[in-house]
Amino acid sequence: MGHIIVTGAGSGLGRALTIGLVERGHQVSMMGRRYQRLQEQEQRLGSAVIGIVADLAHHEEVDVAFAAAVEWGGLPDMVIHCAGVGEFGPVGVYTAEQIRRVVESNLISTILVAQQTVRLVGDKGGVLANVLSSAAQVGKANESLYCASKWGMRGFLESLRTELKGSPLRLVNLYPSGVRSEFWDNSDHVDPSGFMTPEDAAAYMLDALEARSSCHVTDLFIGRNP
Repeated sequence: MGHIIVTGAGSGLGRALTIGLVERGHQVSMMGRRYQRLQEQEQRLGSAVIGIVADLAHHEEVDVAFAAAVEWGGLPDMVIHCAGVGEFGPVGVYTAEQIRRVVESNLISTILVAQQTVRLVGDKGGVLANVLSSAAQVGKANESLYCASKWGMRGFLESLRTELKGSPLRLVNLYPSGVRSEFWDNSDHVDPSGFMTPEDAAAYMLDALEARSSCHVTDLFIGRNP
């Protein structure tokens, strides 16, 4: 049984990852911004989880959240960063607040969570897994702001991977293509009904994150069925 931190754990893919980890025998520190969602998970999963409310785009809140997780479960064996938001529409419609929200929630949170993970377990080892998106690979109409944040995440994480060469900390980047969840509720440019389910995507990811004796996954690309 290991201790794993999952961000964005209150809904969608983060929620599915948390449930899957508990089913596999792990303890999970769940981080998210919505207390009620985390509380629902605590009620469902019991003593195997703890909910920690935090906005991970703020340095102080990351420090406090990780300290609470370590106090509860010890140093994490794995951190899965799944938190993020999207704003959609053609270039020219985004407000300053929308731009700030997406960049902070996606890119800045990735940087802060990664820095904290490296400080805590960089010498000990473990796994830092980040959920990106196919939007980090190709530009998409009406998703320019979201793509910009995800391409920024990819650039940061690929640079971090170079820095971590030879380190016991393993970096894994996860690229799902369209997960069916409330993430798309504020969008009208796609129909998410045919997207992959959070449960299916989570199962692929958790299988991939289990290292073998002589090899491990570095990047996982998950495409949805037609």
